[in-house]
Amino acid sequence: MTRDTYAKAVIQAAEAAFHRNEIPLCPHQDCDERLSIVRHKTYSTRSLLCPVHGHIYQEQEEYPFGKLDWEGTAKRIASREQEMDSDEEEEEEELDDLSMSDSEED
Repeated sequence: MTRDTYAKAVIQAAEAAFHRNEIPLCPHQDCDERLSIVRHKTYSTRSLLCPVHGHIYQEQEEYPFGKLDWEGTAKRIASREQEMDSDEEEEEEELDDLSMSDSEED
């Protein structure tokens, strides 16, 4: 069995299990074991396991990374940086004013 053939068999088994609610057989050559579906609580994904060969396939969850607003986040970061820069400039001006008033008192 070639890699491509095996990969196609794994994808077919995953589609059957996850989308058609079937219980597929292991895609390894000469293995007739039924695959079990395991749900991971940590990442909320599902895996296919063979009792003989172990982990066969793990579903890739897009959420939350598939729906990130990259452009909006970049704008928010830029505006925060500008605010921080302006705050630092104001603090420097206040320190300059204080140092000027202290030197005038002497």
